[in-house]
Amino acid sequence: MKKIFAILSILVLLAPVFIACEDKPNVYEFPTDEYVYDIPDVPVTEDYVVGVAYDVKLRDTLYTDIWWDAGKRAHQLYTGHPVLGEYDLRQDADVLRQHLDWGKEAGIDFFVLSWGGHGLNDTILTNWEQLYAQDNARPKVVIRFDPSYRFMAKDTLQLNRVQMDSLRFELDSLYTFVMQRDFAYKKSDGKPVMILCDFTNAVQIPRLNDFVTFLKGSETIGNNLWIMAELGGGWTSPEHWGYNAANGYNGPSDGTVRADSIKPFDAFFITDISHNNYDRFYSQYSYLDYNYRYWQDRMKPLGKEYIPTVQPGFDDRVNTPGSDRYLIPRWKNGKAYVISSSETGIQYNLSSFTENPYQKWANVAKRNAGDSRIIMIYNWNDFASGINLEPVTEFGTDYLQYTREFFKK
Repeated sequence: MKKIFAILSILVLLAPVFIACEDKPNVYEFPTDEYVYDIPDVPVTEDYVVGVAYDVKLRDTLYTDIWWDAGKRAHQLYTGHPVLGEYDLRQDADVLRQHLDWGKEAGIDFFVLSWGGHGLNDTILTNWEQLYAQDNARPKVVIRFDPSYRFMAKDTLQLNRVQMDSLRFELDSLYTFVMQRDFAYKKSDGKPVMILCDFTNAVQIPRLNDFVTFLKGSETIGNNLWIMAELGGGWTSPEHWGYNAANGYNGPSDGTVRADSIKPFDAFFITDISHNNYDRFYSQYSYLDYNYRYWQDRMKPLGKEYIPTVQPGFDDRVNTPGSDRYLIPRWKNGKAYVISSSETGIQYNLSSFTENPYQKWANVAKRNAGDSRIIMIYNWNDFASGINLEPVTEFGTDYLQYTREFFKK
């Protein structure tokens, strides 16, 4: 009898453990013995921070949306029909207002705006601050800055002191008059977020550490800045971007590994998850899951973070009919579609897509989000490649609703 009582007592004590294990979600488990596996749905128990790359659309110029057709200059075509049609953001504040309202509807926390050094009285930024002051539930702004034009082949901080001082003045002003304002996105610790891009030139890379040290050495900025690195291209490894160097590696390079370009940054993300490889297409969700987890595991010991990227879709066949890149179709009424084919799917067989691809990408991202819980969406209004989140008549505001559903409670 005593033995039975003892056994029952142990079972009673262990019951909470069994219950806890049963209730614990297994969605974050990472298979080690499978290459292709299902990505389970990841419930949102706490809001994710959603950032979306934002193009400054200025159609009908010599520099924007241009391609070459049979040797003649022509406009790129759109994948889908934008609800707002053609627009010029600098001339029409109502377009920006609508974009920010749509962003609010989608639960977007910030848009990423490229900064070209065109003055702090920039029309878009001025309008943005006013619109945000009217409704602070609208998305904030994060500045994307390209320092590469400052780095020529023989540039050094010493040889270009005047140029670098000029750059510091620009960035100090940008930091003071934009990043410190209420309409600029900041992390929970109050640090403004900034993105640096276009540092893929091997000649420029060795100057990066000096540049960021120089940037953070400013009396105005100091260390009060959280810098994200925009890694051009698609699915790469941290070794390609100098992870080995960051861990003390000084051996020979095969010429493809960048110098220690990881060291200056706080976080990293890629801009493109499309692919032209069948193995990636066949196992695209688990393959990307592996890639993101690998990055995240290697950044965490360095005190850094990897930011997962998702795309609403991808369809470049309108402008490049012979493209070898696999389509990421759109989803409507339980079916997959691409704009560059008929709705019947005669041109492309989409029967293998039985779930919303955007939702699957979102689950991959949520499984691998870092401490900041930031998810990057590429992009808002790049209609030429079919990766736009901005509404088109073919899908209405569906993708705004998807975004809020996938990333917000």
